Amino acid sequence: MDLSLIGILFSALTGCALALFYLLNKQVAGTGKPLVVVLWIFGWHLPLFLVWFLLSGEPYFSPHYFLPGGVLLALTIIGNLLTLKAISLSSFSLMVPVLGLSPVFSSLFSIILLNEWPSAPQWLGIVLSVIGVLVLYAPEDRPWDIFSFWPGFRRERGARYMAVAALIWALSAPLDRLALRDASPSLHALLIFTGFTLVFLFWLSWRGDLRAYPMARQHWPLLILTGCVGAVCTLFQLLALQHTPAGPFEAIKRVMGQLLALGLGYVLYKESLSRPKLAGIAILSIGVPLIVL
Repeated sequence: MDLSLIGILFSALTGCALALFYLLNKQVAGTGKPLVVVLWIFGWHLPLFLVWFLLSGEPYFSPHYFLPGGVLLALTIIGNLLTLKAISLSSFSLMVPVLGLSPVFSSLFSIILLNEWPSAPQWLGIVLSVIGVLVLYAPEDRPWDIFSFWPGFRRERGARYMAVAALIWALSAPLDRLALRDASPSLHALLIFTGFTLVFLFWLSWRGDLRAYPMARQHWPLLILTGCVGAVCTLFQLLALQHTPAGPFEAIKRVMGQLLALGLGYVLYKESLSRPKLAGIAILSIGVPLIVL
């Protein structure tokens, strides 16, 4: 598949929509009990996915879908909970770039599970991506001192959650490809988010949290907007992958997401544009494309 202009456009839009989705998650995180907030964010994905499914024509489905789909559902639940936790605890512009570790984990899993070894440029990208994250958390007066990253990493309480989320998204990518062999994209998206919503509805109803912690009326517009932006992000991703190979798509998405997160964090939250942050994101913006291209 050749890289087309429309593919580049949808890849960039995916990165922008993803950063905006995480920004809205940060805004909405404090509006109610966290699990109830997560339920309604992803519950509001469903109307758009249902319309997409109904308009997509004849879907296909195989019973082999249930194994990868079930594991992917569990990873989706855990990954989204960790991501919401991370961005609610720490600086926005320090959290999104940590997801640049996801291609690093994917490459390492390929060695362990598939005996697929990275090429020399990919190894360079892996090293640069790790260095980029270390620089991101280096002391502000010594951005070159990457071995002193640990105090800064520990100080940002959300960083450990986002690092584990990056690991989970790396595991999710191959499962997504397996699941799409046995279900059409629209049906796959509808099944995953329906399952996500039903699991949370059952759990929160059983605990009595839905009745005990109702969402205030003034927060519903923000919840609905967050859910719709998340669904649009997924749609952009699927449209991009129809016109763009997976490697360039991942590179454009990650780089755009990191840069936009840096800008939004500065404009909306007055987060500093420190030398370690700028240097770390610059290094990640070089390293991630080397891994996936």
